[in-house]
Amino acid sequence: MATDALDQWPTFAALGPEPLDLDPADLRRRLKDRKAAIKLLLLDQRIVAGLGNIYVCEALYRAGIHPARAGGSVSLERLKRLVPAIHGVLAEAIAAGGSTLKDFASPDGELGYFSKSFSVYDREGKACTCGGTVKRVVQGGRSTFFCPRCQH
Repeated sequence: MATDALDQWPTFAALGPEPLDLDPADLRRRLKDRKAAIKLLLLDQRIVAGLGNIYVCEALYRAGIHPARAGGSVSLERLKRLVPAIHGVLAEAIAAGGSTLKDFASPDGELGYFSKSFSVYDREGKACTCGGTVKRVVQGGRSTFFCPRCQH
């Protein structure tokens, strides 16, 4: 397939926008009337392509959005906080070389250090900056970390 036609390939055509190309109005349109949890919708590649579990947890925390909130019920005002939070989390993760967990290393052998600055991910039972306690639940078979005091 020709490179300039890749976006027409059915597998790629079904993908949502790249996270760094995401804007609040488009995300609102994609979430309209959706009853599934915002966390699960952000992991759905048809909504946003390429967002991973760690980055979704961290972005929802920064935006103050509870991960179980129905995607369609998230207001445009909250999405205007969420999209920059996604962009910020990704920019910081890229600058830090990613999120090394367990025995992962990049092809050049370097470790990613973004995990050193997690606010909620993998911090179950630890204190949040607000004084609350980070909780862990399972959504769609994936661990979700959040602060019930900050995120509603």
